[in-house]
Amino acid sequence: HIIKTKYGLGYSKKQKENKSTDAVWEGTQGKGGPKFSKNQPAKVRQAFAADYPHASQVSWSKYRGDWTATFNNGPLRSTAVYHANGQRKDTRTAIDRPQLPRAIEEIFRKRPAIRVGNIIRIELPVKEENLFRVQTIDGGTSLFTVYNSSGKVMAYDY
Repeated sequence: HIIKTKYGLGYSKKQKENKSTDAVWEGTQGKGGPKFSKNQPAKVRQAFAADYPHASQVSWSKYRGDWTATFNNGPLRSTAVYHANGQRKDTRTAIDRPQLPRAIEEIFRKRPAIRVGNIIRIELPVKEENLFRVQTIDGGTSLFTVYNSSGKVMAYDY
């Protein structure tokens, strides 16, 4: 099924900021989405402060057993996911289609009937290459696929 979300003129700044947060979790298998939290483990708070010293407007939640910090990351809104021991799993940022690597964009250029929905860049702390989770909508069916920057489909526990 397709989850329809409207963003654009006539919506508040807060609703527009929530667009990236909503997109990060869309299509995941957690029950009910992230839950607001104000009691993160010290290791998680310390790791986040070290990873993102210039983060602003940080809000914390817990999702699927991990701690998530959603924050302003320069001009973008990102979500960093941490295990309770302070190890960062990944950082997820909603991006626009022109920011996709050329190899991935080429896949969709060859398939014009498929509409591209939300795109999430997934930065992994242990790898130099980013992953990209792309929502496609084809004939009323929404599908989420993860690609590496070369356009190869990857398995990723989202």
